[in-house]
Amino acid sequence: MHGKNQNGFDYTPLFKFLLSRIGDDWTETHKEAVARLDKQEPIFWMVALREEDQAPYVRMGENSYYSGLYIDENNCLAKVDLELNEESLEPFCKCCTHTFNGIPFTKPYRSRD
Repeated sequence: MHGKNQNGFDYTPLFKFLLSRIGDDWTETHKEAVARLDKQEPIFWMVALREEDQAPYVRMGENSYYSGLYIDENNCLAKVDLELNEESLEPFCKCCTHTFNGIPFTKPYRSRD
């Protein structure tokens, strides 16, 4: 018996691939990414097609954050916020390691009491 449930997919390699292609032609980047995937949807968790969907960062899972991306006027992949990095974000709990683009946050957890 084979169900349709697809648990356990790790799209971290896709997210790292997309980050490595910032500044590159979107058409070629998209074509290469789609060729390696089971479905296109995870690409658009990170890449906003519409301006109103752009976000400085996206959260994947409980504690992994990645740069929000979009396609610029030259059809190139670009970061929504060029200044955002692992020093900008603060963890929301002290028990987990929070990462931004695979790099641990540098700010320590600060209680919000």
